[in-house]
Amino acid sequence: MKKGNLEKEQKELVLARFRTLNPNSKIILGGMGEITVGEMIENIEEGNELGKKIVAVQIRMLQVLAT
Repeated sequence: MKKGNLEKEQKELVLARFRTLNPNSKIILGGMGEITVGEMIENIEEGNELGKKIVAVQIRMLQVLAT
């Protein structure tokens, strides 16, 4: 699988997980303070650095849970 396809699939997986949550729910991100689920979704959809970091952390968490 190409890297671009893998990143797209990971992004869609994380978005699907977050879309099951209340968009107004707040989460504390280390060093950033509070952010809502809706704001995280926006950052992931924009593909900015924060969005990419959120996807990477979520994928790592899923990998840990799977082992």
